[in-house]
Amino acid sequence: MRRIHAFVLSLFFVSGALAPAVFAAGSRESASAADPAPLRSLELRYTTGFSVDYFAGFKVVTVRTPWPGATESFRYVLHARGTPRPSDPRLSGARFIETPLRSVATFSTSYLPAIIALGKADTVVGVDSATFVYSPEIRARVESGKAVEVTRNWMPDVERLIAIKPDAVFTYGMGNEWDTHPKLLEAGLPVILNGEWNETDPLGRAEWVKFIAAFYDEEAKASALFDRISADYLDVKARAAAATSPRPTVLVNGPFQGSWTVSGGRSFMARLIADAGGDYLWSDDSGTGGLTLSVEAVFERAREAKVWLNPALMPTTIREVAALDPRFSGLPVVVAGEVWNNNRKLNKSGGNDYFENAVLRPDLVLVDLAKIFHPELFADREFTWYRKMAK
Repeated sequence: MRRIHAFVLSLFFVSGALAPAVFAAGSRESASAADPAPLRSLELRYTTGFSVDYFAGFKVVTVRTPWPGATESFRYVLHARGTPRPSDPRLSGARFIETPLRSVATFSTSYLPAIIALGKADTVVGVDSATFVYSPEIRARVESGKAVEVTRNWMPDVERLIAIKPDAVFTYGMGNEWDTHPKLLEAGLPVILNGEWNETDPLGRAEWVKFIAAFYDEEAKASALFDRISADYLDVKARAAAATSPRPTVLVNGPFQGSWTVSGGRSFMARLIADAGGDYLWSDDSGTGGLTLSVEAVFERAREAKVWLNPALMPTTIREVAALDPRFSGLPVVVAGEVWNNNRKLNKSGGNDYFENAVLRPDLVLVDLAKIFHPELFADREFTWYRKMAK
C-alpha cells in the first residue's frame, strides 16, 4: 500500500474501509445496450463492486466501484495468451490483457495473499515497498532480486516499472488528486484498478480474490477457496451470536496529530465487531468510512469501552500506549487491561501480516475478535493476529 498503507491502511482500521463501445481501462463512459451479451457471468455472492462476464473467446472484467462515490467504471478485456484479439468492432481501442498473467507488480500488500493462494507467487516481479511486505515467499523474491520495489519517494517509479515489463500492475484509485494510476496509464503500463478496499462487508472484500483470479484464469480455484472462507465466517458469526456472555462495548484506533479517526457505524470494521458479538461504540453512526473526531469527543465515549482494539500500529504494551497520551492511563478499559492489537505477526521491518491476509481471511479475523469478546468461545482455535497488550 504507496502503499495503500499511508492512506488506505488507516481505512483498513477505519472502514476496516471499465465503457461501452470501448472496453478500455480508464474509460469514463457507462455500459450501453449495444454491448455484447455475455454467455454467462461469474457468480458473486457478496460484492457488486466488480463483475466477470464470459463471451466467445474472451471475458470482460468490470470494476464498478473503484472508489467511494465513483460515477465511472473500468473494464478490461481478457483473452488467452497467443490468441488473436477479439475482433468485435465494439471493442475497438480497448485495453486488452492476455491471460494467464506471467508477471505482475502490486501497489498494495493486500493483493499478495490472493496471488499466493492461487499458486502464483512466482509471478510477482514488483512490490510497492518491500519494507511493509510480510509474506516470506515475496520477501524471498525481493531478496533474490526476482522482485523489485516499484516506488520511489512515495511515488510510483515509472521508469523501473517500464524496465521490468509486467503483464499487469495491480493498483487502486481514490478518485482525487492523489491518484497515480493516470500517470501509469500515460506511460503505457497495463494498469488494473482493484476496488476491494471500498467493501463494507468482510466477505465482499474477500470475494475480490475472484477478481484477481480472473486474470490468471483461476476462477474455479478462487471460488472453491472463497466458499471455504465464507462457510467458516458464517459458522463463527452464528456461534458468536449464540454467546451467553454479555456483548462488550468496543473502542477502536487511537489519536493521531490531535484527532482521532474511528470507524463509521456501517463500515467494514463495525461489521466485523458486530458479527463477532461486540457492541461498537459508534454503531449509531451511518457512515461507511472514517469518522474524524477530536480526542476529547472520543474520550467521552471511550469511558464506556470494555475492549479497545488497534490503539496504534507498533506498540506491544499498554505502557507504550499510555505514553501516547497521559489521559489514557485513566480509561477504565486500560485499567482493566483489555487493550488488544493486531500485530501478533509483525516482522522486523514493520511488515504486518494483518494488512496482507486479513482481507482474504475475514473468517480468521472474526475468530480473533470473538475470542476477545467472548473468551469462552473458540478455545479450540488459536489467535491469528490479535494479542492482548501486556501491562
